[in-house]
Amino acid sequence: MAASLRASIDEARASAVPASATMPRLSVVLALARIEAKQMLRHPAFLLTIAFGLLLTRGAVGIGPDTDAAMNAIWLLGGLIVGSLIGSVLTTNVATLRGRRDHVLELFGSLPSPPEARSAGVLAGLLIGLGGAALVLGASALPVLERFAETRSEADLFLAVQYPLSVLALGALGVAVARWVPSVLGGPLVVIAHVFTGMMWAVPWIAPTNSGIGVAWHLAYLVAVIVACSAAAVLRDRRTVTRAAAVVTAFAISVIAAVQQTPPGGY
Repeated sequence: MAASLRASIDEARASAVPASATMPRLSVVLALARIEAKQMLRHPAFLLTIAFGLLLTRGAVGIGPDTDAAMNAIWLLGGLIVGSLIGSVLTTNVATLRGRRDHVLELFGSLPSPPEARSAGVLAGLLIGLGGAALVLGASALPVLERFAETRSEADLFLAVQYPLSVLALGALGVAVARWVPSVLGGPLVVIAHVFTGMMWAVPWIAPTNSGIGVAWHLAYLVAVIVACSAAAVLRDRRTVTRAAAVVTAFAISVIAAVQQTPPGGY
C-alpha cells in the first residue's frame, strides 16, 4: 500500500504543471494596464465617490457664512481630492476582484504569463489611470490655490506631489487587501478603519508644509507604503523570500517614517 501511495504521489508530481519561474513580460503588463486604467477611471465606484465628495463639500459651503467664489472653489477642490482618495481604494479593490467575481481566474491561469502578471497589470493600470489623473488634478489645483489668500501659504510643490503619491498608496493598499482578503467588503473596511479609528488623523495622507510635518519623512512614508502594498499583492501570487523581505523592509520603513514625520507638538 505504501508503494502504491508513493507511486501515486510521484505520478501526480510528474503530471503537475510546474510553477513559472519567469517574470511577467512588459508587453503583457502594459496590455492589461491599458484595460485596467480605462476601467478604473470610468468605474461607478470611482465616479460616484467623487460625486459624493463634491456633494458633501458643497453642502458644507452652503451652510457656512462664507459663500463667495474663493470658498466655493476651495471646498469643491477639496471634495474632488477627498473623493478621489477614497475612490482609489474602492476602485482598485473591485478591479483586483474582477477576475474572481466574473469566474475567469481559470482563464488567467491558463495563460503562458506567470500568475503575478494579473496583479502587476492592475498596479500598472493604477499608475497610468488614477495616478495620471491625480497628477493632472494636482498640477491644475496648485495655481487655483495660489490665487486665494486663504490657501496661498499652503500651496507649494510638496502639496502637489503628495496628492498623487497618496492616490497611488491608497490604490496599492486596495489591491493588496483584495489579493489577501478576496471580498468586496475589503475596500469599504479600509475606509471605515481610517475614519472611525482616527488613523487618518494620526498618520495623515496629505498635510501642508505649515503643519510642521517632516517633508522628507512624509514622502518616504508614502513611497514605502506603495512599495510594501505592491510587494504584498504579488507575494500573494507567488511567495518568494525576496518579495517577503521587500514587504517587511518597506513596511518597517513606513512605520519609521510615520513616526519621524510627526511634528514635535502634534498635528
